Amino acid sequence: MATILDVLPYDGGWCVKIAETGEVLFFTARRRAVAKAQRLARVWPRSARVKVHARRAPSPERGRAPEDFVYPLGAPA
Repeated sequence: MATILDVLPYDGGWCVKIAETGEVLFFTARRRAVAKAQRLARVWPRSARVKVHARRAPSPERGRAPEDFVYPLGAPA
């Protein structure tokens, strides 16, 4: 199974969360976070893929399922 590298918005910036290790890297710009995630995916020992999340999660009023929301930063990988 491929390791997921999530690029997520964070207060005032962006972060890269490595699902396999739970490690979180913080960046001020989305572009830098995506670039770092792509570099990590290229050198990761097993297959890895980058998943970039939207800046704003859908609002609950729109009727989206809970699994469509970006998980909180402290959530286990």
